[in-house]
Amino acid sequence: MPKSVLGKLCLLMLVIFFIQVVLFVRMMSINFFGAMVQFIKFTPYTSIVGIILGLTSLNKEREKRIVPLITLIIGIVFLLIFLLFLFGFSFGG
Repeated sequence: MPKSVLGKLCLLMLVIFFIQVVLFVRMMSINFFGAMVQFIKFTPYTSIVGIILGLTSLNKEREKRIVPLITLIIGIVFLLIFLLFLFGFSFGG
């Protein structure tokens, strides 16, 4: 368990990332295009906040740095997936 306030915010951001993944997977079973649009709509904000919290919390935490590191990695992965959906996805044209 993180000890600093930034570490606890980082843990909260990790929970938000988990909720976002669960909702994305659930939405993919219903409508892939709708899931992709929702991912593109919310991911820029959550990933940037996750990256900022991960970096600042990584500097603050003295001992257990696993939560900020995981939050930072997931934020970067979400940002890369967002860019892939936004610029790299083709509809067969």
